[in-house]
Amino acid sequence: MSNTLTGRVSSRMSSRGWAIALGIGAIVLAAILLIVYLDRYRSRVAGENAPTPALVAKQLIPKGTPGTLVAANQMYTATTLPRKDVVVGAISDPSYLAGRAAAVDIFPGAQLTAADFAASDTQYVKSQITGEQRAISVAIDQVRGSLSQLQAGDFVDVYVGTAGAVRLFRENVKVLAVPTPEGAGNIILRVRAADAADFAYAVDNAQLWFVIRPVVGAKPTPRDTATASTVLSGR
Repeated sequence: MSNTLTGRVSSRMSSRGWAIALGIGAIVLAAILLIVYLDRYRSRVAGENAPTPALVAKQLIPKGTPGTLVAANQMYTATTLPRKDVVVGAISDPSYLAGRAAAVDIFPGAQLTAADFAASDTQYVKSQITGEQRAISVAIDQVRGSLSQLQAGDFVDVYVGTAGAVRLFRENVKVLAVPTPEGAGNIILRVRAADAADFAYAVDNAQLWFVIRPVVGAKPTPRDTATASTVLSGR
């Protein structure tokens, strides 16, 4: 009888000990999980608030503005924002803008993003002119010369033919755009604002000739005039 009672008491104490041990283990595990959760939460919050560099427009950047002009004129503010507030594709390095142009109007206070800038600053004609430079369109039926070889980015000497004479009109003129392979569109030239009226008059009242210049090493073009007499005389 005594041995039986002792066994029952011992068994009950053993069960209670296991229960206490399991309870303590559960508390310890819960504490560990809580510590891990809090650590990860603090890390996540710290990551979201980590100072992250970004470029923010400080004025309107119109569509077509060359990225180099945006950088040169400091049309942005270099700042830092919490990482959670930085938009996807945000630009942090101004050198990214080189060779690109604004693909949309960018308003003051907006972050500059990769999606805001076209891959090439030659995609838009207005991206290739600044200051006193202008772009003028010339109908292809007014032009003679190596048009099949002409490409955007080429430089040409422009000759004008009128009143029985052909003479150098302007030299070293940049071609900003050419017609599509199907022949649609005009040739667009970069000219000085002071020359725009002269070009417009020449287009309407004379025949233009385009002579492609060398890519490198081009020497000054002689300011020559050809007439029937100079051609026949061989001068």
